[in-house]
Amino acid sequence: MIRTFPVLPRHRYPKRGACLLTFALATACLVDAATPEDCWTLAFSDRDSAQDCFIELLEHEYPAVVAEAAWGLDDVQAANRAFRLAVGREPDNADIKVRWGELFLATYQVADAQTLFGEALEIDPTHAGAKLGLARVAFDRFEAEARRLVQGVLDAEPDHTGALLLLARLALEVGDHERARQALEGPVVSANTAHRLEAMGLMAAMDHVADRVPSPWEDKVLAIAPGYGAMFETIAHFYVIGHRYREAVIQLERALEVDPTLWSAHAALGTNLLRINRFEDAKEILARAHEGDPYNAQVVNTLRLLDSLDAWQVLREDDLILRAHPAEVDALKPYVGRLVGDAVRVVGERYGFVPDYPVVVEIYPRHQDFAVRTSGLPGIGALGVAFGDVVAMDSPSARSIDEGFDWASALWHEVAHVITLGATDNRVSRWFTEGVSVLEEWTTGPSRFQGANPAGRRRAPTRMVVAAYRDDRLLPVATLDEGFIRPTYQQQVMVSYVQSGLLCEYIAETHGHEALQRILAAYRAGKSTIQAVEESLEIPHETLDAGFKDYLDERFDGLDTDAFGKALEEASSAADEGDWATVATAAGRAVASFPTPDPPSPYPLLAEAQMRLGDPVEATQTLLTYWRAGGRSTSVLSRLIELLDQSERDDEALDVRRSLTLVAPLDPANRTRLGDALLAREKPREALDEYLAALSLDPHDSAGAHYRIARAYHRLNDTENARRHVLLALEIAPRFSDALSLLLEINR
Repeated sequence: MIRTFPVLPRHRYPKRGACLLTFALATACLVDAATPEDCWTLAFSDRDSAQDCFIELLEHEYPAVVAEAAWGLDDVQAANRAFRLAVGREPDNADIKVRWGELFLATYQVADAQTLFGEALEIDPTHAGAKLGLARVAFDRFEAEARRLVQGVLDAEPDHTGALLLLARLALEVGDHERARQALEGPVVSANTAHRLEAMGLMAAMDHVADRVPSPWEDKVLAIAPGYGAMFETIAHFYVIGHRYREAVIQLERALEVDPTLWSAHAALGTNLLRINRFEDAKEILARAHEGDPYNAQVVNTLRLLDSLDAWQVLREDDLILRAHPAEVDALKPYVGRLVGDAVRVVGERYGFVPDYPVVVEIYPRHQDFAVRTSGLPGIGALGVAFGDVVAMDSPSARSIDEGFDWASALWHEVAHVITLGATDNRVSRWFTEGVSVLEEWTTGPSRFQGANPAGRRRAPTRMVVAAYRDDRLLPVATLDEGFIRPTYQQQVMVSYVQSGLLCEYIAETHGHEALQRILAAYRAGKSTIQAVEESLEIPHETLDAGFKDYLDERFDGLDTDAFGKALEEASSAADEGDWATVATAAGRAVASFPTPDPPSPYPLLAEAQMRLGDPVEATQTLLTYWRAGGRSTSVLSRLIELLDQSERDDEALDVRRSLTLVAPLDPANRTRLGDALLAREKPREALDEYLAALSLDPHDSAGAHYRIARAYHRLNDTENARRHVLLALEIAPRFSDALSLLLEINR
C-alpha cells in the first residue's frame, strides 16, 4: 500500500518547542518541532531520521499525532488504540475518522474502513478524503463505483491531487494513456513528496506497458527516494492487468531490492511467481511476506492452499503438466490430456501459433481454493483462468453442468487463451483474447468427444446479451475492455464475454479468419486496440462498430425474449396441472421465439410433453436438437440416451453418452456405462480408459470394476493384466460367476 499523509490541518498539531532531532530533520522543520507530515516526508529520503522523528511524536499530547507516530513505526495496534482515543475525544472530527479508516485499509480491514469513511461523510458530506477512501475500496475490488466517487471529488475540486492520482490509475487500467497523462500533469510537480512520487511512478508504469524501457522516471524517483519500492510495485500492477506476469515478477523483485520491507510487494511477488509456475520460490516469498505482515489474509490463505497441494499429484508429459487432487487425477487425466492436445493443435493451427512448451493445468475440487489461486484479478469468473501457459480452473466436482459449469468447454476456452497470449507475447487486449476463446469454444469446442457438435456452428446467444444489446448497453470496441475490468451493471462481465465472441465471429465472417490472425500480430507489435483493429481491417474502428451493430440486428432478428418468457411460464404452469397438450403448444412457441439450450431451456419440457402425448419419435428429435445446440443437462442427456437405446440408434446413443460422460466425468456409473458401450462397439482401448477411470473413483461395485478391466485387457490380448484384474475381482467376490468364466477363458 502507498502510504498517505494525514488530512488533518497543520494547526491540529501544536508545536512542542525547538527541534531536538537529527540535523536532517532540523533542516526540514527549521526551528519548529516536527509534525507527522514532516516525519512521513522524511521517511522517503532518510528512514533512520524519520524513525527518530516518529519516536519523538509518541510523547505528543494529542492522540491523533501519537497514532500517526505509532503507525510510522509500524506498530499498528498502538496506532489503532490512539486513533480510538482521538475519536473518543473528538467524535465529530471527520479528518481523524478518515485517517483511522486509512489505517484499517492498510491492514486489510476493509469493512471497518468503509464504516469510518461513511461516518466521516455523515459529519461532512463533502469530505474529499472520505470519498477517496471509499473510492480506494472500490478500486481494489475492481468496481465501477471508484470512477463515480473520484469524479465527484474532481467536480468539486478539479485540482485535487489524490483524486487525480486515482483517476490516472483508472485510465491506465483500460489503456487510456492520454487521459492518464493529463491527470498526472499536476501531481507530478506537486509540492507533496508522496503525491509527486506516486505520480512519477505512474508515469514510469505508463512507459513500461508501452515498452518504453527503461523509463527516465525511474531515476528521477530514486533520486528523491532511493528506497521507494512502491514505484516498481505500481509498474508490476499494470503489467499484471495486461497479463504480463513475467515482467511483473521482474519489477517486484526490483521493488524488494530497494525496499526489502515492502511486504505488499513480497505478497504480490509470491502470487505472480505462482502464476508462472514457480511454486517453490512462491512459497518462500509468501512465507517471508507473512512474517513481515501477518494481517494479509490473502497471503495466509495462499500459504494454506500451497500446504494442501503438497499431497497432490503432478503428472508430467511432453505437452502437459497436470496438477490435480489424488482422488480425481486418474479419472481426469485422459480427458484433460486429449482436450489440451486437441485444443493446442486445432486452435494453434487456426491462429498460427502452436506452443513448443507444455501447458500447465491445475484443477481444483474446491471452488474456494480456485478463488484463492486467482484472487486479485479483475473480471475473473468462476470457470477458469490462464496465466500465459498456466491454466487454473474448477474441477467438475466443484460445480456441476446443471449449475452452469461445462468444465470441458471451460478448459478448451482457457487453452485458447494460452494460444493468443503466447502468439502476442502476452500483449493481447482483454476483449480480444476473450473473444477468440469464446469463438473457439463455440466453433471448435471439445470436438474429439462430441461427434454431433459440428465445427463452424453458430452458438445461440444468451438472453442477457440480447437484452443488453436492445437496451444499448454493449460497449464500442475501443472501450470493450472496461466491461471486464470495472463493470457498471451486474451481468456486464458475462455480457462482455459473449459480445467479444460475437465481435470476433463477425470479423471472421466479414473479413476472413486471417483478419483475426492479423489483429493478433498487431497486438504482438505493441499496437493499441484501435490501431490493431484499424490497421488489420483497414477500416476506422467506428465503421467496425456500425457494421457489428447491423450484424447483430440480423443475428438477433426474430428472437423475442418477452414472448419466450411468457410461453415458457405458460408451459411450466400447464405441466404442473398435467395439461400436456398446452405444454406442447406453449413450449413450441418458446422454442420458436428463442431456441436456446441454456437453462431454462424449453426443449426438455417440449420433449416431455411429446412423450406424454404418445410421440417418442418427436421427443427424441427434440432432445437431439437440444443436444446438438449445446445442451448438456445430465438428466436430459440420460433421458435422450434411453430413447436412442429403445429405438436402437446405437451410433447416436454412443455420441450422446460421450457427451454425458464428459460433462460428468467423476461419476463412476457414467464412466462404466460408456466403457460398456465402447466395448460393445469393439473399442477395447477406449473402454479400458473408462473402466480404469471408474475404478479410480472408488465405485460401489469394485469387483465388477476389476472384472470389466479384465475383459478389456483380454480383448487387447494383454493376458497378464487381464488375469491380474480378474483375480482381484475374485478376491473381493469369490463366487463371481462371470469372473470365474473369464478366468477359465484367459487360462485356456
